[in-house]
Amino acid sequence: MASNHINEQEREQAKFSLSGATLYGINAVIGSGIFLLPQAIYKGLGPASIAVMFGTALLTIMLAVCFAEVAGYFGKNGGAFQYSKRAFGDFVGFNVGFLGWAVTIFAWAAMAAGFAKMFIITFPAFTGWNIPLSITLIILLSLMNIAGLRTSKIFTITATIAKLIPIVAFSACTIFFIKNGLPNFTPFVQLEPGTNLLGAVSNTAVYIFYGFIGFETLSIVAGEMRNPEKNVPRAILGSISIVSILYMLIIGGTIAMLGSGIMNTDAPVQDAFMKMIGPAGAWMVSIGALISITGLNMGESIMVPRYGAAIAEEGLLPANFAKQNKNGAPVVAIVISGAIAVILLLSGSFESLATLSVVFRFFQYIPTALAVMKLRKDEPNANVVFRVPFGPVIPWLAVGVSLLMIWGDDPMHFVRGAIGIVIASSVYYMMHGHKKKTKITQITQYEE
Repeated sequence: MASNHINEQEREQAKFSLSGATLYGINAVIGSGIFLLPQAIYKGLGPASIAVMFGTALLTIMLAVCFAEVAGYFGKNGGAFQYSKRAFGDFVGFNVGFLGWAVTIFAWAAMAAGFAKMFIITFPAFTGWNIPLSITLIILLSLMNIAGLRTSKIFTITATIAKLIPIVAFSACTIFFIKNGLPNFTPFVQLEPGTNLLGAVSNTAVYIFYGFIGFETLSIVAGEMRNPEKNVPRAILGSISIVSILYMLIIGGTIAMLGSGIMNTDAPVQDAFMKMIGPAGAWMVSIGALISITGLNMGESIMVPRYGAAIAEEGLLPANFAKQNKNGAPVVAIVISGAIAVILLLSGSFESLATLSVVFRFFQYIPTALAVMKLRKDEPNANVVFRVPFGPVIPWLAVGVSLLMIWGDDPMHFVRGAIGIVIASSVYYMMHGHKKKTKITQITQYEE
């Protein structure tokens, strides 16, 4: 008994504290994309893109607060899957969970490929080694994950702090240099020829929003946090607020230093930082970008298998998927998740799926926002840490924003989403349809 108590104590100590969870959330959102973001968003509106970024940050926070409230009802892994299951039942929960797990595996494969590209840019001697580098990364991270959360946690937090050094340094320098660059903010709105303001704002907002995606990861690994009912909501709100401030400073600093020259470079943040502090700035950002995407892969390696394991723990996937080793790691889910990611990399077909995975995250946001209202109604006396203000207004706005973002990217995503639901529903029926038939038979026999 004492040995079991010590093991439980060790596992609890291995979990993320509030500060560790906040860093994990920041790591899940900030990838290498931020280093390329300024050029892409400047293109449509010029300096006015910074105002769209502020608006998009507010929209993201609307979604994040929905996750923050419903996370307060739970102390286990699963995120949107758990919320949907509790609010709307097994069938809806399985659909959200099954599609969510598939989406995260596609995203991890894409991030592993992104790591290889960034590694080759930094170290050109490895040109042509894209697939071996990607697969090696997935295998190493899976082995690290099997070694237990303590090992994964140390590496993830270290990578997050390392990648934040150039980002925070750039943001701090922006405060001192932005005054000299104010002329680059005029005229404020610079539309491309042949475009209208509404269309430019919409396109820029969709692109910026992708830079914020990932905040929901914290809720998926809630069971790996200490005191999750309290700490997960706080970590979600803390991490998305910090990321929003950093993004605004990076965009503002890059515009201040380069102006329209952003469009003439493939490395806008590096060039802007070099103007601020000299050649060391470009080097810091380049290394930061590589560390950034490495950290993102570490975070995915923790989250992806635990999503699958959470579905199994609720009895909706084979129980073996949730089987843990002595270190508390879901070994079967880790192996399956890593193997599928490797197959996607070898097939070469994951790129289009990765694009879909970004958009399909909205299909996790919508049921979570709806679950806010359902759980409030079903469990009015629940003692949750955080409640979204203004009643149902923000959850409904979050649903509307998600639908608009899906439509704004490509209306065909709704058709693809419907196909995904049909596949997930078919899997659910094949695995669990007989249980319902048995239950109906038992009820009929009882009534007779």
